[in-house]
Parts: sequence; structure tokens; C-alpha cells
Amino acid sequence: MARMLRSTLTTLFAASAMLAASTGLASAQTVEFSWQPNAQRFWHVDGPAVISLFHNGQCTMWAQERRPDIVRQGVEAIVAHEIASGQPENMGDWDARFWPANARLAGIPTGNAPRAHALIVFQPGVLGAGSSGHIAFVQRVYPDGSFLISEMHAPVLWRVTHRRLTAADGRLPGVAFIY
Repeated sequence: MARMLRSTLTTLFAASAMLAASTGLASAQTVEFSWQPNAQRFWHVDGPAVISLFHNGQCTMWAQERRPDIVRQGVEAIVAHEIASGQPENMGDWDARFWPANARLAGIPTGNAPRAHALIVFQPGVLGAGSSGHIAFVQRVYPDGSFLISEMHAPVLWRVTHRRLTAADGRLPGVAFIY
């Protein structure tokens, strides 16, 4: 996307200079255009399109709505890594099962204990998660260690539901929290 934009802008500036020269304008000048991609520019240009990809009624939509900071920081970290590696800008894979890795790449803490306002990620097969995993939002943690989550597409698309999980559920292999 950024390379296409860069190419389009370069072509536009070249065409403008040729038009000015062909009309005989004495004040026409060739303008050098230099634009280097970076992760923040990628987000500024493509952020709304990235966010629209989550608008699908799935669990990741609810997670993105509750914690948009994780998506933005994750996408920026992935894009920065791609640019530094000389690769085309890529926003990464945002199936639920990949959120902890994306968060860690962005320097966002992850762990194994529930906290209010954290995201909880279930790897495929854990507590009924499908092949893409499942992600939910931790609403509150109770004194006994159990916690209340809100989630979308569990089981109905576009519907947010709530359930209370035990402290032991939060410690299962394949469960991670993103803070």
C-alpha cells in the first residue's frame, strides 16, 4: 500500500512538472519528493482500513473495540519490523490465537493472571475455542480469583455475552492474558 502510494505521488509530481514545462511557465520548477515509509505513517494512512477489517461480528471485533491500543501498537510494531527487514508493509495475522505474540512484539505485557480490562486469549481447543482461537475482555476479577469476561461470537455473531470463569480456567495451558 505504501509503495503504491509512493509511486502514485512520484508520478503525480512528475506529471505536474511536465505540464508546467509544456505550458512555458517560467516559474515552473521540478520538485524532488522524498517519502520514507514508517510504522506511524502506515497507521495514519491505513489505520481506518485496518480497523474496518475487524468489523465482522467475531470475537476479535469485540477485543479491538475494547482495546484498540493493542491493535494499533501491534500493527505499528509488525510494520516497523517489516520495513526494517526490507519487506513490504504487512499488518500481521490478527486471528485470536496470534494476539499474544503480536502484543509481545509491540512490548505490551502478557501473562497468566486475570486483571480487569485485560484481554484473555484461548488457543484453539481450549475451553471450546475454534481453530483460530478465541479472545474476550476481562470485565472484573472477584476476590476468589474467578473473573467475568465479555465476549462476542460466543456463540452468536454480533452478540456480546458474559460468562464467569474460575481461577483454574485462567491457569489452563493455552490461556494467556494481554495487559
